[in-house]
Amino acid sequence: MKEDLKILQIIFKNARSKRQKCLICDENSINSHLLQKNGILNLISSKNHITQIKGNDFFKAEKDGIIGIKSVGINNAMSYPLFCNYHDTNVFAPIEKEEHNLDLYTNQLLFSYRSLCAELRKKMINVDIFERIKNSRQFATNTSLIEMAKSQIEANSMGIQDLNWYRNIMELEINSSHNSQDFIFQKIDFDFIPVSASASYSPINPEEHTFEVLKNPENILNYIFINFIPQKDKLTLILGYHRLKKDNWILEYISSWKKLSKSEFKTKLTDLFATKIETWAISPEYWNELKPENIKAFKDYWNDNANNLRITQSVDFNLFE
Repeated sequence: MKEDLKILQIIFKNARSKRQKCLICDENSINSHLLQKNGILNLISSKNHITQIKGNDFFKAEKDGIIGIKSVGINNAMSYPLFCNYHDTNVFAPIEKEEHNLDLYTNQLLFSYRSLCAELRKKMINVDIFERIKNSRQFATNTSLIEMAKSQIEANSMGIQDLNWYRNIMELEINSSHNSQDFIFQKIDFDFIPVSASASYSPINPEEHTFEVLKNPENILNYIFINFIPQKDKLTLILGYHRLKKDNWILEYISSWKKLSKSEFKTKLTDLFATKIETWAISPEYWNELKPENIKAFKDYWNDNANNLRITQSVDFNLFE
């Protein structure tokens, strides 16, 4: 068992540290921040660190669960190997300025594009991980693990196909002088609290999304793009979706963020962080002020439901109360 865990640890580490190509060209990628350091992440940092979810290694996971909440240096915070230096600098120049305009459609699209590319890269790395597991001599006789790996390869490959559909449309808009505006965005401002988020989320309805439906390449899943952007005096939420890829859940979910009291907002933020996305961050000082029992409830829920993608999830605690 320990040897198996050791091999799995090596596979995950090697796949995640492997040098990746830029998602736009053939140059090597750099560490791309989902949200810029200066003007966004530095607003929630403490001593050049922020707090975010990080996966535990296999040996620690047996005792402490698969995720931990850890302090991360701002240079590595909320970042993935997405683009080469040229494209990371030039494509996102409009939102790398400290005085970026969050009302502009192009800027809303760029934040969403980067969050989509991060989800795409995560799924690409997952395919690599499970291909290595499937082909490892260490697990050749472990039928259940091999079948799980095959299932993960198929599921992540389907996700990659869906995300590439959105990616192609976004890139056409970003590179076109004639903005067709295929995406709809809502911007909602809240009182400032030191958190941030950048994610792409596909709501899975167990009543509609059978395995047969998910396997059909013609069925592109609906995605919602979520960005919480801290500013000096407020916290701005940008929610977006493709105008042809929406459903009642997405429309109602976006509406549900409007006209919230402070308590309702924090409850909804807890639900978002616990049940829907993992690419979020919080000020270390603010995190340390939260009640230990709420942090424990959050970690327990996350570890029990990390692979639960259903929209029927709900939490019965408020992390921020």
